[in-house]
Amino acid sequence: MPALKLLAVCSYSPAHQVAAREALDAILACAVFEQQLSVLFCGERVGQLLITLSDCSGSDKPLSRSLSALPLYDVDTIYVDALSLQERGIDRNQLIDGVTVLPASSVRDLLRDSDRIMSF
Repeated sequence: MPALKLLAVCSYSPAHQVAAREALDAILACAVFEQQLSVLFCGERVGQLLITLSDCSGSDKPLSRSLSALPLYDVDTIYVDALSLQERGIDRNQLIDGVTVLPASSVRDLLRDSDRIMSF
């Protein structure tokens, strides 16, 4: 049986640490079961992809560091919504490595082509 195409959409504010941790736990659990998994950051959550989070509380830092470890779990496709970046004045050069910026049309395609969507 082919792997499901799963998409984790992370949109809640990074201030919602419970949702952020649940998202990371779910992403890692899916990766263990060798599902085809993509992650999309949009809305307030794009701030979690910033290279430096010096203005965030200490509790955010370990979670942000965990994101850069996702490729170790074969989660190689981490996307961010271009419109969300633009609305927040964030440049793609401010983001951690390995993130692909998607225009709105590509975000729609990603959502449409996914077998299952998890929202966090």
